[in-house]
Amino acid sequence: MNVSAVTTAIKKFSGKPLGVMSKAIGAVTAASVLYDMYVHGKEKAVSTDRIETGDRVYNDYRQYMTMDSSSAVTAKAKKFWYDLKSDYSIYHPLQLTKGFVKGAGNRLLSALPLVGLSVVALKCKNVGKAAGVLLALHGIKSFMFDVVGLGRKEHIK
Repeated sequence: MNVSAVTTAIKKFSGKPLGVMSKAIGAVTAASVLYDMYVHGKEKAVSTDRIETGDRVYNDYRQYMTMDSSSAVTAKAKKFWYDLKSDYSIYHPLQLTKGFVKGAGNRLLSALPLVGLSVVALKCKNVGKAAGVLLALHGIKSFMFDVVGLGRKEHIK
C-alpha cells in the first residue's frame, strides 16, 4: 500500500460525512447537557424550596411566639409580620428560582468540557471533526461504563 492510497483514504474519510456526523454528535451532546441542566435544576428547586420553607416557618413562628415586651401593639405587629412572612406565595417563586439556578449551574459546571467540545464541533470545521470524534468516544465510554456497567467490582470478580 503506497502513501497516495492512504492520503486518498484519509481525504475520503475526513470529508463531509465526518463533518456532518461531528455536528450531529455536537448537537446531541449540547441537547443532552441542556436537558440534564433542566432536570437537575428542577429537582434542586423543589428540594431547596422544601428545606428553606421548613427552616423559615420554624424560625418565624419561634420569633412570633417569643414575647419581648407586654405591649399589645407589639404583639399585633408581630402577628401581622408573621402572617406576612408565612404567606407561601411571596417566598415560593424566589426559592424555586434560587434552587433552579443553583442546580442548573452545578450541572453546567460539571459538564463544561462537554459543552466546550460540542460548541467546537458545531462551529469549527477541521477542529470540529476532532471534537466530534472525542464526543463520540466519550459517549461510547459513558455508555459502556455507566449504562452497561463495565468496570464495576461485581463484574471484575
